[in-house]
Amino acid sequence: MQLQPRDIDALAFLARYFLLTSRQLRAICFSDDSTGRVTRRRLTKMSHEGLLRKRQMLVVNARDGAASPTYHLTKAGRELLAAHFDDYSFLTKPVEPSQPQHLFHYIGVSDTHIMLDEALKTQPEISLVRWVNEDEFINSDELDRKLRFKLLTQFSTPSKLVCAPDSAFVLESQGHKAVMYVEYDRNTYFHDRVAARKTPGYKKLLASKYHRKHFSETTLDHFYVLFFAPTEKRARQLRDAFAKKNADDPALKVYRFGSFETLTAENMLTSPLFRCCHHDDLVPLVKASVPTNHAPTAESPLQSSGTM
Repeated sequence: MQLQPRDIDALAFLARYFLLTSRQLRAICFSDDSTGRVTRRRLTKMSHEGLLRKRQMLVVNARDGAASPTYHLTKAGRELLAAHFDDYSFLTKPVEPSQPQHLFHYIGVSDTHIMLDEALKTQPEISLVRWVNEDEFINSDELDRKLRFKLLTQFSTPSKLVCAPDSAFVLESQGHKAVMYVEYDRNTYFHDRVAARKTPGYKKLLASKYHRKHFSETTLDHFYVLFFAPTEKRARQLRDAFAKKNADDPALKVYRFGSFETLTAENMLTSPLFRCCHHDDLVPLVKASVPTNHAPTAESPLQSSGTM
């Protein structure tokens, strides 16, 4: 098979976003394919060549009800990218979802990652240092495989205490690098139950400053947990549940709750659209930069009046 530049792009985007539907790949790599036939043909050929895998389970788009197949890289696809770009880091990319029954969830996280990448194109003063998916090794450059670890963190005390983010990323703005853990919410469980399940792990993560082991490049002793909910109502319910569960605890200030009803690539970074647990004002993910004629301060752009 003679690979086209768009085929390489599709494989590279699968390495970046892990799992994507044919609709997502069409929008990113084959935007001039009005019928979808070219996209399907190219993906089918690459699948037959063993460069990517098509999952049998279809993912339904929540907006229009249309079902699409889901794709991810194979080992052969990783090796092709590593050779093409002369970059061995591709060889550490995951090729199998750890929970294949939750493909819709994975695709939602990919959508969030894509939105963030689009948002950053219009904000040159803000940069994405790195993004880590839940099935990806954080320290993938560690030669000893036994020393590699993922976002899933198990604490020895109390027993069976786990912190399991859906993904995480590091944003840099105004000289600070902040860790942001992502929780993609599908309104599957009652909001109080979500708070009860998630709060202990993040409390322990904050108290132990374990985020510094995950991301040693951070400049902050705290991190943020971003909940992306399907609706504003759900975001508010989650906010209230976590505020109640974290009352009088330092972890109260780490949570932010936004919804896909209001968040877009154009507004997700600097518009006040996220709810906090410790006050009622909506805040932006990243505060506006301080004018150059103002004296610099030690305050991070990710403080209570904003996130970063």
